[in-house]
Amino acid sequence: FRERYFMTQEELRELYKERLQREKQGWIAKQTNINQNILSQFKNGRMNLYPHLFERLEAYLIQNQ
Repeated sequence: FRERYFMTQEELRELYKERLQREKQGWIAKQTNINQNILSQFKNGRMNLYPHLFERLEAYLIQNQ
């Protein structure tokens, strides 16, 4: 039994920025069903994601490495 590690907004943002080097933001938006403008604001540090959006993006980035 392992404790689940909870990623911070900043850690997810860095993981997302790394992924954007090989995938387009529009593609990720479509795959996660998160508005592209929200992803852009998140990437640029202008907003944090609501928990349900955070979980969607986190799951996508982790499961599709």
